[in-house]
Amino acid sequence: MKIGILTVPFNNNYGGLLQAFALKRVLVDMGHEVIFVNRRRNKSKGLKARLKNFLISLHIVEDRRAKKIQEISAFTNQFKQKYLSPITEEYFTTNELSKCLDIGIDCFVVGSDQVWRYRYAKDSIDDFFFNFLENTSIPRFSYAASMGTDEMEYPQDKIAACSKLLTEFSSVSVRESSALGLLKTYFGYNNAKVVLDPTLLLDKQQYVDLFKDAFPQLDKKYVFIYILDETEEIKIAIDTFAKEKKMDVVDLKAQTGDWRKWKTIEHVEKWLSAIYYSEYVITDSFHGTVFSIIFNKPFITIANLKRGAARLSDLLQRFQLNNRLTSSVSGMGKLLNSDINWEAVNEIWDSERKFSFEYLECAFKLSADIMLNPLEPNYTLK
Repeated sequence: MKIGILTVPFNNNYGGLLQAFALKRVLVDMGHEVIFVNRRRNKSKGLKARLKNFLISLHIVEDRRAKKIQEISAFTNQFKQKYLSPITEEYFTTNELSKCLDIGIDCFVVGSDQVWRYRYAKDSIDDFFFNFLENTSIPRFSYAASMGTDEMEYPQDKIAACSKLLTEFSSVSVRESSALGLLKTYFGYNNAKVVLDPTLLLDKQQYVDLFKDAFPQLDKKYVFIYILDETEEIKIAIDTFAKEKKMDVVDLKAQTGDWRKWKTIEHVEKWLSAIYYSEYVITDSFHGTVFSIIFNKPFITIANLKRGAARLSDLLQRFQLNNRLTSSVSGMGKLLNSDINWEAVNEIWDSERKFSFEYLECAFKLSADIMLNPLEPNYTLK
């Protein structure tokens, strides 16, 4: 079966790239052909932005920001080309997105990561509920779709539109338990399942194989830092802990602020190796937390209220690691030094992974049935 995966835009985000890598690897191993549907965020409709885009299209002015992003994306682009291709052309509108119907996709999957986060998608959110598949019988389902928060961000008109689109899904799965309540309360949908983020479907060795030759272990012990929103308080706490342990600090993260000062983003594989070979991990990131669990690393996760803490608490609660989430960095050293029962964590991981694979197998069976009987109504996952 040829599967079209509709996921978050491929930017220089380690977690976003790796969840796409993992889902593709799983689907290919299941015998499917995979292509990523490259839906970008809507372009700005402001007069100034439209004029600039027009002048760029005529090559009258240079798009310096795009050129800079291309330069700093050299390594992440290599990863995309090696592991995520084929990828469709870029689509910036629903009308453009409809072009992907011409490439013979048998079934569409939306997921994972924050594909249903209204704050990030806004005007294009309908497309992530397959607005462009209306009036077709092409099967569609979600895998580990995340709303990113436990609060409803959608305006009423988008709730109505997406609720209607959701009735056309053969099955629905989400990444966080909090999304179940949102779907039930606001969308009237009661049959969603909670499954693992795709990165947790692969085992540790499948990630080690990506970096073991190119990025071997460093000849020093270090604390790995992956903080997306650093404060002075966090920085001081990290430096204090590292000095107590007489360890270096290794810090690989996305860049924010003035894009003119950005430097080339490090390899995805190097980021993975930095976690794998570390002694401790300090992060405020969902996927920074995920890979700490995968590699069984002592870690703490600092609650990132700006980006949404519900997805972090949900993940850690599922693995009975609630005590690793903190909203304060005071006492960070004591928490990092506390033991984690990795045997129990890995048993939960095995059980959750089994359920998630069962969901995928059933979802594809339903999709195959729909392809054979496109007029048969009311397909739902049992």
